[in-house]
Amino acid sequence: MSLLWKRLKTVFAAALALLAGSLVLAAFVWVLSRPWRLSSSASGQVELTLMHWSGEGGSEEDAIVGAVLADFEAQHPGVRVRRINPGDGGSFYTKLQTMMAAGTPPDLFYVGAERFPAFVEAGLLAPLDQFLEQDRDQNHPQTLPLEDFYPAPLSAFRFDGQQTGTGQLYGIPKDFTTFGFFYNRDLFAQAGLSEPEMGWTWQDFLVAARAIGALPGCTGAEFVTWPSVLRLYLRTEGVDVSAEQFQRSRLREPEVYAALERLRNWRHQETSTLTSGKSKVATGASVFLTGKVGMAGPFGHWVVPSYRKIESFAWDFAPMPRGRVQANAVATVAWAVSSQSPHPEEAWALVRHLCGPRSQALAAPMGLAVPTLRSVAESEAFLGDQRPPRNSRVFLQQAEYAEVLPWPANPVFEDRLGKRMDQALKTGDLNLDEAISLFEKEWHRASSSPLQAEGFAPVPWRALVSAALGFLLLLISFLGWQWWRGRPGRLERREELAGYALVSPWLIGFLVFMAFPIFLSLVLSFSRWNGVSTLEHADWVGLANFQELLLFDDRLRTSLRVTAYYAFLAVPLGQLAALATALLMSREIRGIGFFRSAWYLPSVLAGVGVAVLWRWVFDGDHGLLNGWLRPMLQPFGLEPPQWLDQDAAGWGPPAFALMSLWMTGGSMVIYLAGIKGIPKELYEAAQIDGSGAWRRFRSVTLPMLSPVIFFNLIMAIIGSFQVFTQAFVMTGGEPGDLTRFYVLYLYNQAFEYYEMGYASAMAWLLLVVILLLTLLVMRGSRRHVYYEALNG
Repeated sequence: MSLLWKRLKTVFAAALALLAGSLVLAAFVWVLSRPWRLSSSASGQVELTLMHWSGEGGSEEDAIVGAVLADFEAQHPGVRVRRINPGDGGSFYTKLQTMMAAGTPPDLFYVGAERFPAFVEAGLLAPLDQFLEQDRDQNHPQTLPLEDFYPAPLSAFRFDGQQTGTGQLYGIPKDFTTFGFFYNRDLFAQAGLSEPEMGWTWQDFLVAARAIGALPGCTGAEFVTWPSVLRLYLRTEGVDVSAEQFQRSRLREPEVYAALERLRNWRHQETSTLTSGKSKVATGASVFLTGKVGMAGPFGHWVVPSYRKIESFAWDFAPMPRGRVQANAVATVAWAVSSQSPHPEEAWALVRHLCGPRSQALAAPMGLAVPTLRSVAESEAFLGDQRPPRNSRVFLQQAEYAEVLPWPANPVFEDRLGKRMDQALKTGDLNLDEAISLFEKEWHRASSSPLQAEGFAPVPWRALVSAALGFLLLLISFLGWQWWRGRPGRLERREELAGYALVSPWLIGFLVFMAFPIFLSLVLSFSRWNGVSTLEHADWVGLANFQELLLFDDRLRTSLRVTAYYAFLAVPLGQLAALATALLMSREIRGIGFFRSAWYLPSVLAGVGVAVLWRWVFDGDHGLLNGWLRPMLQPFGLEPPQWLDQDAAGWGPPAFALMSLWMTGGSMVIYLAGIKGIPKELYEAAQIDGSGAWRRFRSVTLPMLSPVIFFNLIMAIIGSFQVFTQAFVMTGGEPGDLTRFYVLYLYNQAFEYYEMGYASAMAWLLLVVILLLTLLVMRGSRRHVYYEALNG
């Protein structure tokens, strides 16, 4: 019976191994055969891959896209559409970037006007003019009537190589919106104000905001300072932030400076005219939902679905106030065709269907945006909805003079403008002169960087791969020669082969998923690659990335300073807290298992959820922590700090260090295991010798626990240089760069600025820093770490 059982176990193990190997092989075959599968199905159908997001539209938008695609497939039986919806816009662009880098981009996809120039410059989008001309020449019944489109959204997807607005057309806008302010009709009535109309001015806006701000518990307006909105505000005064294709800043011109200073004073020199701008938990469109804010904006139509859920007060939409001129801008999203699509004709047919009158009419009642076709926008599909806003026609009236805001292809301009103006106009931790100086310095550095130059040679992939394979072959040959010199006997050889067979899955996994990415990252650190095209488009820049990092990148030094400040606080505090807690948890009392589990639980909770919780705790105006501190400090004439806002330079890293104490459960468990491993005889001998509790702790616990302390210290140092989720969710690195940790800055470079080579260089620099710190700690541990097995 036992022999049969052994044979069954052997057969079962072999079957499992065969199944596992087959699954792995099938996965590789499935991925490697993707280009052939996408080009045509077994039935000869063309398969198109479409990618979009649903965002605020949620399941409703998802269902509408699904219905439109089903209609398209019914009209085109030879085409099948595979749809990908990652959810929100952020996840969408991350997924899109990985698909493009892998060389398998979707055939058509959403692209926002703000990211459009970078995509065109990278050669990722196909120009659409030829398809439009072909449809007109053939009198195609579904030819898109460009004359029926609002001009501004269409212009937003033209690019001439320098800026948007002119040149070839690379996308067909599916919808758009103009900007204005949503206002609380009830608060306007309580303040005795007439409701805004077309042609109202910034002075009218200010009078209304002050009147509503004078009502008990109310604030006049929420005024967002996003880069596009800020430029729109300046354009109502007939000025802008730059000139000469973004080569010259205009921020110091008297008219521009005065308009910005006026906006800053409304928020920081007046009481309750504008929201404070300091809260991290109630910002943007959500502030309006409280019913205590008179106006919110400038926003577009995308907030309408959430505002339609308001039942506690009446609201409506007001046009953008007029300054010296009447101005407005458009925010829009287009359907674009990949330049790498194997089926451009079919992809264009689908774009034409998605942007046609029927599709736009289906999406109009959802309220997310305005249809781009005049005939649809002015029909009952859009204007016939009886739900608010009553002034929906204002969006259309503003579209007649709205313009596309051109942006440079380099995303650093918009990012740095937004961050520095937020510090001056929103949080107020910089004055206007300081913010302008920092922005101009950063943009000049980015636009004149040697990495922006042309003429770099392509990365010599063939030579590098040949060199790597040659080195690997030499290494294998050397190891084989060493093995042959001391080769074992037949029985030992069988045991060795069995051992290698057992570890082979790990070895293969290490080579494929660790060694290869490490090698690739090393090569990319000497290259310039945008991460949205295939590796063959990477340029070899030598040491230029490291020169830029070490000699010119001020933001890198800021991120290192923030990270080092955090590590200086978080590592000792965390280890002391974990050790103290472990000493308490080492007591054998009733219910101690529950307390150990409760203390450990936060360390395994989802990082995003914990970050959102602590964002509320540290909110400067309404946070739990300041709610406790304020009554204790006010008798002394003191106020608690604005942890993550104005005082973030001094109090931001300490706030994250305090938050890290919440996550010490993992270290506590390791310390607890070490404490439980200390022989009780040592404590008994020390007690017999008359040692007190403190002496036993210093002379027995700490020496015997020193290897555990050393391990936890190394892991804590490594972890302290890898802070990402908390900073990404709670502050995004703001205000300015005062909470921009090193890994967050690395993420910004890779996935927001599309500088994957530069980010790889940052990763290797981080490795060197952590390695040096680890070696320094290990060197200092020789005299302080006691290993019982080595000293017995």
